Amino acid sequence: MQSQYTISDFTTDLEIQQCWEVISLLRPHLDKNNWKEIIHEMMENEKYRISGIMENDQCVAFAGYRVMNSLHSGHIIYIDDLCTLESHRGKGLASQLLEYVEHIARSNAMDAVVLDTDFTNNTAQKVYLKSGFRLAALHLAHPLKK
Repeated sequence: MQSQYTISDFTTDLEIQQCWEVISLLRPHLDKNNWKEIIHEMMENEKYRISGIMENDQCVAFAGYRVMNSLHSGHIIYIDDLCTLESHRGKGLASQLLEYVEHIARSNAMDAVVLDTDFTNNTAQKVYLKSGFRLAALHLAHPLKK
């Protein structure tokens, strides 16, 4: 697929700041005043990375992922976050980001690229399945009330 968009790795405070609109679309619970600190902490402590697609100084799509090891899946990239601005959906940007992350995983001889998605997010599930993902597990969570 030929694209006019270029994927870049985001590491600077400015690059991360430019992701706010798309990140807040996916993660509306985040606080605009401290979300960058959370990102930097994840980058430092959890090997979290952001790759994204820019258009006119605005991030229009991004993938947030971690390089990790798990006894279940081996040496993997786990995609925590993947989102495209509504105005840019249907242009294949999420698929391009998935291909980019897969390329990183293959280049580093990793075992898999893994992600979770909400049961109701049928649009994203179609993209993931079309990109070669398969249903492999049921993710369960036990929220702890504060």
